[in-house]
Amino acid sequence: MKDLKQQHAALTAESIAIENSLPQLEAAWKNAPSNFNQYGNEIGTPERRAAMERASDAEARLRAIPGELQSLERKIAHLERLSQVDQTKSESLKTMSEAAIEIKGLEMTQMNLSARLQTIQSEAEQALEKAQQEERDAASRFARSLACGDSKAEKKATNDIQVAATQLAATDEHVRRQELIISALQSEITNIETQIYSASQRENEAKRNALSAIALALDEEWNEAAKQLAAVGAKVLAVCYQQGGMGDALSGLEVPRFGPFLSRLNRSDLTVVAREITLSSLLKA
Repeated sequence: MKDLKQQHAALTAESIAIENSLPQLEAAWKNAPSNFNQYGNEIGTPERRAAMERASDAEARLRAIPGELQSLERKIAHLERLSQVDQTKSESLKTMSEAAIEIKGLEMTQMNLSARLQTIQSEAEQALEKAQQEERDAASRFARSLACGDSKAEKKATNDIQVAATQLAATDEHVRRQELIISALQSEITNIETQIYSASQRENEAKRNALSAIALALDEEWNEAAKQLAAVGAKVLAVCYQQGGMGDALSGLEVPRFGPFLSRLNRSDLTVVAREITLSSLLKA
């Protein structure tokens, strides 16, 4: 990685130097001597062509450097991620475990609060319904006493109505206070839902990071297996060449490899190595 970073720094310095030199190169091209043909038209001179080529080469190089820098940056980033695989897995697993515990606790709290909320709502509704029903019953008794002309029953019903009205007013006040508690509980449940969502997001992100680290490690394991396969494949071609063949046995070879350093493995990658393998090497293998 150190070499890659040095190359990156060198390319950056080269880009700056070329950019600074372009005005001089263009001026040298513009001021280079010219010749004229018999018709008075300007024609080039070796000096002018050389100056033009230097300026053109510098511009072409300046255009090429960003691509080379990007390639180096991809390689550096890949190596940095690879060096952090174990740490990323460890940190991600820790975060996942902590988030799972947090979610479990929050869900338990949410369940308890929801149950308490339902109980308070039910009790408040029942208490209000009971008080209203008692007031309606007292009113009905009062109406019946009037119909029957029973003054004693009328007096008792009137008192019952007053008692029921007082109780209903007290119940209304109690229900009002309970509604404040209900509203606070609903707000707390909503807050807990937000916390659960946030913890779930952290858990999912940690899961993605862990899987990315695992995938990166597996990519390297695959590349190592492909390297071993290439070594065997080169020997297969070497045997074929020793037998006077063309190496057609692996003509369809195409093995994917991962990362910015490698491309697909195919027969042409094995051919050069295979032709350097001697008969004695094959016999000793």
